[in-house]
Amino acid sequence: MVKSIQKQKERIRGPAIEVFRKYKEGVSFPDALKLAKEAKRVIASNKRLDKALVGSDEWGGIDLAFPCYTGTMTGYEEKNKKLGKEIVYTDSKTKQRYIFPTGDAKGSKNVILVVEHPDYELKKDGKDLRVCASSFDILENFPVSDGWYKTDEKHGIPLGKKVNRGNEDARSLWRIKGARVGPVARDGFDFWQGDGRRDVYLNAKPFVELRVAVEALELKLKITQGQGKLIIRGTPEQLAEIKKLIKENQK
Repeated sequence: MVKSIQKQKERIRGPAIEVFRKYKEGVSFPDALKLAKEAKRVIASNKRLDKALVGSDEWGGIDLAFPCYTGTMTGYEEKNKKLGKEIVYTDSKTKQRYIFPTGDAKGSKNVILVVEHPDYELKKDGKDLRVCASSFDILENFPVSDGWYKTDEKHGIPLGKKVNRGNEDARSLWRIKGARVGPVARDGFDFWQGDGRRDVYLNAKPFVELRVAVEALELKLKITQGQGKLIIRGTPEQLAEIKKLIKENQK
């Protein structure tokens, strides 16, 4: 595993996001990992995509990447069940088994194990796919049911007790009743009461073909014209600075 982690340093990293697999180019999650590795790219994390989706117009520049898998890999057990040596999840359609070794988390309950791409690989172990990582985070107080929760600062995973959806820091959790091993998925479409971009999907089946967004080098400010409007694309910081200048000039 040390050798594979060293290779990750060659991957393209950066504060921006770009579309890697867009509309009609969706792939299963195992294929997403394979393609990202071949292209030396890093799949954008749940936390990074949350930054683009909530409280920012950045998502509009990458809208063709949604709905998408994130690079945030997770594993959790059914509620109130203590973890054994590994979490086993069987895809209901393909019957593919995904396994997440629990390490020091063995014996814990109502926790979620989290590791970010590219710090893990899905490796074949007979007919199984095993999450191989040198380390992972153990997040306590993982909710046993869907609802609105605040999230942890590092990965953006909903945790703790339910809160009011009106709380701007709250995110809507979608999980399954049983055990699951798989990535967080996100969507950019506000379909129900305008909160779609705040949904954190921990129930997506890895065989489903979703889109993918990856990290990119910092974007240069780009201004184009379309349908009689100026279209400005850049980093959240660049766009915020432009808005600030516009407000100052309107005074």
